[in-house]
Amino acid sequence: MRLFCGGGKYKPCIFVKKFHEEFSGGPAKVEIVQLPQELPFQSEAMAHQIVRHICELSIDILVVSVQPLEYMDMIRRETGDRCKFIYYHHGCPLWEVANDLAVKQCRAKMSGSWLKILEWHLLRKPKETLFGPMARRYKNLCRRVYASTDLYFVLCEEYRRRIERIVRASPADSKVRALTNPLAERPALELQKRKEVLYVGRLSYADKRVDRLLRIWRRVEADFPDWELKIVGDGSERENLERQAVKSGLQRVRFCGHSTCVEEHYATGAILCMTSSFEGWPLVLIEAQAAGVVPIAFACSGGVRRIVGSDRRKGILVAPFNEKQYAAELAALMHDEALRRSMQPAMIASVSDFSLESIGQEWDRMLGELTGE
Repeated sequence: MRLFCGGGKYKPCIFVKKFHEEFSGGPAKVEIVQLPQELPFQSEAMAHQIVRHICELSIDILVVSVQPLEYMDMIRRETGDRCKFIYYHHGCPLWEVANDLAVKQCRAKMSGSWLKILEWHLLRKPKETLFGPMARRYKNLCRRVYASTDLYFVLCEEYRRRIERIVRASPADSKVRALTNPLAERPALELQKRKEVLYVGRLSYADKRVDRLLRIWRRVEADFPDWELKIVGDGSERENLERQAVKSGLQRVRFCGHSTCVEEHYATGAILCMTSSFEGWPLVLIEAQAAGVVPIAFACSGGVRRIVGSDRRKGILVAPFNEKQYAAELAALMHDEALRRSMQPAMIASVSDFSLESIGQEWDRMLGELTGE
């Protein structure tokens, strides 16, 4: 949870439950206030602490990021009109439903029990498909959060329209605003690329689905003996993915592990692959574009579609989750260096839309909308 009044005209104040070392070297104008670690985050006692700090520090705007506060109504009631409230929805709408279903499917599969697998296919999945109990729960949460905030931020226009439908708000009087995450630092630009296909990110099953990428790579590897797939990142799925690569007989897959200098991989990589089931605002696609690395991704969310575009000038979108089509598109990119080079100018130019300066101006404008400044 972040509590701050940010932007050029405001002094940011960040509230954290656990102090992280990276905060210590932050800008001098940022004040760090550590919340009591002994209190549960979603508790009435913690809400009272937040109310006290809002009043004592004369906080103008509270930005709740990622996780809604269960006691937001109480905080609003006890702070009166002294503070405005923003909720920043850092994901695609209802991503929790897809995540929960994927986790349950994975557990059934990994259990090795045919009864649990049957239960998944015959009961749990059809129940959600037909009646949508999880979707209803998260839609109701969206409505409660929307009702308790002055502005509701989402990551792109497609998400704005979807949240407005969920909360039943008309565009004319909606509190929903689209505000993307910025690209904090542009990687060094190196246009001379090696024959490398990259995956950059966390190795997890429910969302990232790198197992799909390994199956796709199996389709193309033999036709491109001088190309390599580099998997940059770590996570709970790494061992399973390494076993899958061995079992599939893949010869040119390198698991690079976590990298503190991912720019080195962008500098040499020619293509970046994303095979996720869902994404909010995947900055890895923007980082790749800024470095001249052509992205190819399943069109799994509005964020992915906004970044890559549908005109094939800034990357390639593939219909979810057609692995055969993905392999064909990947092979076409690997085969055609001139095609990859032709995309680089539009990709590199597009990332200026997501610069700190550009997004910072949007923050200033929206904060001014609340404060009247």
